[in-house]
Amino acid sequence: MKRNMITASSATAGVCALAMLLAGCGSGQSGDGSATASAGVPETVNYAIQQDPGKLNPLTNATGDGVQLATLAYEGLLVMQADQQPKGNIAKDWKATATEATFTLKDDVVCSDGTPLKASDVKATFDYVINEAPDSQYNGVYVPEGVEVSADDSAKTVTFKVSTPQSFLAEEVGQLPIVCPAGLKDPSAMDAKTFGTGPYKLDSATEGQKYTYVRNDDYKSGLPDGTKITDLPKTIVASVVTDQSTQVNMLSSGELNLAKLSGTNQDRVDTTTYKDVNAGSMPMTAFFNQNKDRATGTLEVRKAIAEAIDRTKVGTAITSGKGEVMKTIMPAGSSVCAGFDSSSAIAKTDAKDAKKLLDEAGWKAGSDGVRTKDGKKLTIKLLYNSTSGAAVAAGVELVQKELKEVGIDAQLAPSDQYTKVIFSGGDWDVVIAGITANTPAEWFGILSGDVVPNGGNWTYNEDQDYIQLANTAAAQAGEASCPAWQKAEDQLMKNVTLLPIAQSWDKYYAKGFTVSTDGNNFLPTTFKAA
Repeated sequence: MKRNMITASSATAGVCALAMLLAGCGSGQSGDGSATASAGVPETVNYAIQQDPGKLNPLTNATGDGVQLATLAYEGLLVMQADQQPKGNIAKDWKATATEATFTLKDDVVCSDGTPLKASDVKATFDYVINEAPDSQYNGVYVPEGVEVSADDSAKTVTFKVSTPQSFLAEEVGQLPIVCPAGLKDPSAMDAKTFGTGPYKLDSATEGQKYTYVRNDDYKSGLPDGTKITDLPKTIVASVVTDQSTQVNMLSSGELNLAKLSGTNQDRVDTTTYKDVNAGSMPMTAFFNQNKDRATGTLEVRKAIAEAIDRTKVGTAITSGKGEVMKTIMPAGSSVCAGFDSSSAIAKTDAKDAKKLLDEAGWKAGSDGVRTKDGKKLTIKLLYNSTSGAAVAAGVELVQKELKEVGIDAQLAPSDQYTKVIFSGGDWDVVIAGITANTPAEWFGILSGDVVPNGGNWTYNEDQDYIQLANTAAAQAGEASCPAWQKAEDQLMKNVTLLPIAQSWDKYYAKGFTVSTDGNNFLPTTFKAA
């Protein structure tokens, strides 16, 4: 059963009162970060998350801020730093084909409670996701369907075997957060505590306000060459600050010394002494609900919608003029299949042809301008993340206007829980959101398999041409598979399973230090003095 993970870039959660931000969301630490670790980075990093993560279980919480917090306390077998080839994290080396990957663990991997991590503990994490957390969004993505996992504690090896070839098997399984034995002994405890092998562990949490992590000074395994554990901040305080404008104010006042900003909120900080680093692209893509009971269940309607959308104009609006029209669904800066370009397969803006397609499909213009067929109006539910900010809202409203011009009544459906809507098989036809995946094989996991709510295929995609092309690509290992994956991506565009719109870049802003990312989240072992 394939599942899928959503990585939602730059999601903001709403606005809480300034008084609450100052009293409850602040760090309670020295605001200017004047105390420093031995490498010159602050003793305390005060960081802003944009949504309360809720339950902290790293194996069931795949929300953007949930993943960021998990990155502090948990590690995978590999680390995939932006624009770099994968490196060993818990694993010291590995070898892989399209059907088998074997990892050898490092000798110094120790859990936050002091327990050495064994190969069988890594296996136990995968067993938990497969057997006890079947609804985990990592199933079908970091945990391939039907994967068989074996472990040899004496040899410190973990082996993954799949019957269905996976081009990037090692890279996929290598990203699953590994939980230590104490967490798996009582999985419910993972909702409020951390049981990881990472450089930090949760010290305290106030729901809706802040989460405080302290450095695990026994940590060694994932430190970059030349870095000591004491070079890292002693404390990381993640405060819930739902409004990015407020985050900028708190950067200026010193209440924060690290924040992830998008769009025009970057303008106010770009002129300061804060150091910035790209946090990966923020891709805004339209995904189509292909359930046959929906208006978008037919190719003609999907293609008409795609042709009605002027990606250049909508992209300019949705990125506040900071982005560029997307040519691929692969993230910018990816070290996997770099250079993908599906421009020739993406629907071109053509309102006249969009009207023709709808005419031929039997959708006739009504007296009020809205098309009808068999007495039913061509009304679609246009879902988007209500916490993504004014620019995204403006872009979606422009889409609504463009669809109206070809006779489609697009009802806007803003939601701060849009992921729950799509995963539950809820009421939507098109969702415009910042959703991404790290490899084309992960997109295959997202866009195929059992449909929701029994599976994770929330687009209801059953395009057999795409599935066949993806299976062909998956039979090839590593970069050699990329040309075949390009053909599969082109088919997604031809079927209008999705429509890439535009991408901009989130940025991390840090005061007096720098940090590297995995393309979306900052990596806590990479703090360095500026």
